[in-house]
Amino acid sequence: MMKKSLLVLASALALAACAPAKTETAAPAAASSAQAQSQTERNKANVLAFYDLAFNQHKVKEATEQYVGAEYLQHNPGVADGGQAFIDAFAPFLKEHPGSRAEVKRVAADGDLVWLHVHSQMDEKDRGEAVVDIFRLDENGKIVEHWDVIQAVPEKTVSGRGMF
Repeated sequence: MMKKSLLVLASALALAACAPAKTETAAPAAASSAQAQSQTERNKANVLAFYDLAFNQHKVKEATEQYVGAEYLQHNPGVADGGQAFIDAFAPFLKEHPGSRAEVKRVAADGDLVWLHVHSQMDEKDRGEAVVDIFRLDENGKIVEHWDVIQAVPEKTVSGRGMF
């Protein structure tokens, strides 16, 4: 009987000793997950704000100064690396096309990457282009890299479905 009591007591002590360890490791994991989620949400918000400021309000320099990092790698073959190169490429274009607008249809993010599915138009009569922009952000929420894929919106599609 004594052996059985000691065995039960030892088992209870072993289980009790393990409980705090599980609680302590769960808290940092939950905090890390919440931090990653908040950074992802911040990155989405920053990209959306950048896009609106640059392509709808046509404040390219302000958008670049506020949201683009010191290093900015560009994968669009028509635009050079760097924030100033982005300004040099888009400020004159937007000045020539004051009715140009970009409507974000979808946004998705995973960690430091943010994707936008955009309907870009020169003016309200233009069918425009379907654009997928991919941005990479640094730990401070600044845009540091960009890729894009651009496709003209056709008058009609074989499937009968639109681009958006």
